[in-house]
Amino acid sequence: MEKTVNQVGPAEYELEIHVPAGELAPEIDKAIRAQRSRTQLKGFRPGMVPVQLIRKMYGKALAYGVAEQKVQDAYEEFMDTSEYDILGRPTITKLEYDLDQDLDAVIRFGVRPDIELKDLSSEKVTKLVHEVTDEEVEEEIQRRLRREADLVPSEEPVGKDDYVTVDIQRLDDATGTPVIGEREEDVAFFMDDTNLKDELRDAILGKQTGDTFRVDITHEGGHHDEPGHEHVHTHPYEVTIKETKRRELPELDEEFIKRITDDAASDEAGLREEIRKQLQNSWKQYSEDFLNESIVERMLELHPVPVPESVIDVYLDSFVEDVKRRNRGNLPAGFDEQAFRNANREEAEKQARWMLIRDKVIKEEGLEITDEDMEAYFNKLGQGEEMSPDTLRQLYASMPGLVDQLKQRMLSERVFSALEKRFEVVEKNREELEREIEERNASAPSKIIT
Repeated sequence: MEKTVNQVGPAEYELEIHVPAGELAPEIDKAIRAQRSRTQLKGFRPGMVPVQLIRKMYGKALAYGVAEQKVQDAYEEFMDTSEYDILGRPTITKLEYDLDQDLDAVIRFGVRPDIELKDLSSEKVTKLVHEVTDEEVEEEIQRRLRREADLVPSEEPVGKDDYVTVDIQRLDDATGTPVIGEREEDVAFFMDDTNLKDELRDAILGKQTGDTFRVDITHEGGHHDEPGHEHVHTHPYEVTIKETKRRELPELDEEFIKRITDDAASDEAGLREEIRKQLQNSWKQYSEDFLNESIVERMLELHPVPVPESVIDVYLDSFVEDVKRRNRGNLPAGFDEQAFRNANREEAEKQARWMLIRDKVIKEEGLEITDEDMEAYFNKLGQGEEMSPDTLRQLYASMPGLVDQLKQRMLSERVFSALEKRFEVVEKNREELEREIEERNASAPSKIIT
């Protein structure tokens, strides 16, 4: 057997395998004898069918099986002795073989690329800093009151906070007559729903139950065969208000406050403090997530690392499996897997590249999660909880892969912590950050609506 390795890309190699026919012959003869021992054919005693007949009937298939196994064994032997850091799943790109002929095969595989981390001391990333205001606390309290409100029938004109039920009938653009099959009944929504079309909201405000009126509603959309154009369509609709309900807000009393805070507060002052704490924690988490995303994006920009196709395929496989999980283990009817993989290839490559960079940071920083780290985690997690640290530890250990997921998450936290120290972190408040994002979006290429 001859094996030759050739580099075919920045992180791609091919293993060429050549096996002379004479080297395969003993294994093929062995496979034929094994097949003979289990073959039953009319006119012959079991296991006594002539070898030449077995060779004629099964020879090609048996030989191909031997060839495939030979290629597999050759690759595994190569992996055991190779100095390459092989990633992903190898692919057989060539397998040429026929009975009594030489075997030629090519296996493509990816390797971990060399990565040199950049000096980040002059690179900037943004960190959001935000102090919750009294106005935000009041808005959150009112939001929770509205969420807990009872809906009571109203004969008053529709207001901006009301809940309405309507029938909507599409009308023909030219004649104004109802379009058959385009009528929706008992459509219910809150008037302050941000997804509600402005034209429909404006038309309903001030109307009363029983009113019927016409409104023109715009829709954005288009066709894939007309690139470069935005398509905005306006169609007439007839709307009938069937029912109006008004929010009846609950009293901000002790019972209500205890219920919405899980007994963390019992009066209005305590409620405001609890809401402020919750909002501040939410902003803190958002700030951490935003900073981490900024770090990832900047690291990807600074490190255009080549990613093996085999690794990208692993991520695409995981995307497909996620679709299956969300559809009870099956792909949806009519699902075009190849189109899905093509559409998500850029994201898969991005995630794979970050994985390679992350691994380099872990190695360079000497990061690891020890048994002591796990012990400390479960002890902290179990404080004040119904389950003890030991019970939590046993629960995690009973679920395959869960402990490893936890370790990877803890490891990622340490990666971001290490990188944050390498970057120049620029703190910005909410208004500054929103302005920066608006300016960035304004300078980005406009997207075509299709």
